[in-house]
This record gives sequence, C-alpha cells and structure tokens, in this order.
Amino acid sequence: MSEHQSRHGWIIGIIVVIVVAAAAYWLWTSDDKKNEVPSIKVIEEPQTTSEPGTLEQPEEQAAAPEPQEPAPVEEPGREPPPPLNESDKAAYDDLESLAPDNALSRWLVTDEVIRKWVAAANSGSRGDLIHKHRPLKTIRGPIVVSGSSIEGYQLSPDNYRRYDQPVRLFALMNTDTAVGLYQYWYPRLAQAYSELGIRNKTFHQVVLEAIDKVLAAPEVEGPIKLVRPSVYYKFADPKLEKLPGVQKLMIRMGPDNATRVKEKLKELKEKLEAMPVQQPQQSQ
Repeated sequence: MSEHQSRHGWIIGIIVVIVVAAAAYWLWTSDDKKNEVPSIKVIEEPQTTSEPGTLEQPEEQAAAPEPQEPAPVEEPGREPPPPLNESDKAAYDDLESLAPDNALSRWLVTDEVIRKWVAAANSGSRGDLIHKHRPLKTIRGPIVVSGSSIEGYQLSPDNYRRYDQPVRLFALMNTDTAVGLYQYWYPRLAQAYSELGIRNKTFHQVVLEAIDKVLAAPEVEGPIKLVRPSVYYKFADPKLEKLPGVQKLMIRMGPDNATRVKEKLKELKEKLEAMPVQQPQQSQ
C-alpha cells in the first residue's frame, strides 16, 4: 500500500472519469498475465446418426451484438465540441463548472484533457491507478499512520479526513449535469479512445467497467493494520494488499467517505446505463 504521494486527486479523478474521462496513461501497462484469455475446456457432444432421408443442417451461430455507443446529443445554443486537438480549454472549463468557486481548479490539468482522462478511465476499468501523465495535479503529503515498528502500525483516522473535501465535492455534484456533459463530449471521448487501438469494446463500456471496479471495493471493519517492509507502507492483510489500486484507495479514504462515493457512483451508473444509444443503420 505504498503512498509516497497523497492520492487526494483520485477522488476528483473518479468524478472526471465518469464525466469526461468520465479514472493506464501512455507509459503505463498492466502485466501480460492479466490480459491472457483463460483457456476453455471443450466437451464434445456424442455424435448421433441421422435418420434416413434427412439432411443435417449446419447450426447457425448467432453473431455477437456490436458494442453500442451513446447517441449523440446537441445542446441548444451550443456548437458541437471542438476538434480533439483543440478541445483542452473547452473541456477544462466544462469540468471546472461541476463544482462552485473553481474548487476543481487546484486538481485539474490543462493539457491533453480528453486524452488523459480517456487513458485514466481505461486504466480504471482494470482497477488500476496511474502514476505518470496524470490528468490531475498531485497534492503531496505522506500517509497518516499511528503506532510504531514495535507495537505495529495502523491506518490513522486522520488519513481519512484528507479525503473529506474532494469526496464532499463529488457527492454534491449534479448528476444530470455531469451525465449531460459526458454525452456532449462523447464523440471526442470515443475518438481519443480509438487512438488507444482497442477494438473489442466502446469507451462507454470502459466507463461502466471502471465504476463497477470501484463499487466492488470491500468494506473493512475495525482498525486497518499496516506493515512497512521498506520505505512504503503496505496492508498487513495479504487479501487487502492484493486488491486493485482503485479498491485500495477506497479503503484508504475510510468507510464513511467510501460509502458516499459508492452512493454517488450508483446514481451515476443508473443514469449512464439509461442513456439512449445509437441505432444501427438499416441497409437499403
């Protein structure tokens, strides 16, 4: 559970992953083993003899449905989103509008906004946090612990309070506004996602998968014990230490903050799943 730097910004990251990400940037990859397709044991059906005078018909295999994209939306009185390479200012302004008094400006970056958040969402769909090319400004600071090397370390409740403000901003965010911005910017999000070369799913699927990864974070009761085998702290419980990065983050922010984040994510997920999708074009 290394935390050389504070992860405050990742709560804001969750917001933007859903809105215009939305949470693997360009230099980050996961283990090859994680991407391996599990082998499937094939059991052959016993062959049967056809009755005289009948012809066996080949079984028709149903084609897998194509991944669906959200339907484009036009905001009255607003032009379509600018080209991807010219979108930074407009995307940044829309993100900043999600909280009052420019409260998000202390975290948001101003360059390659769409591309960085698409990469963040793609990483989050695997449960991973990223450490380079962040779309957020990092707030530095050590993890807050109690105890000592003799009596043992525990994650301090003071560490939870570091996340109070960003979680509060996230919980107060207007869900309809956030989803509206996501839908408005979706053509540029999909374009940036296509640059990653992933063809087996849509960006919309990636966002929903990222939400599910966060929602799957376990709820931990009682003190959270830590060990410090080297410079960084880790969870003493091997099961917690093996969790994906986004789920470790949910534990580090404390049970109350994690509950608020999950409640908001469930609300966002419901809206995102209810969005109209593009209908396939009918052949003439």
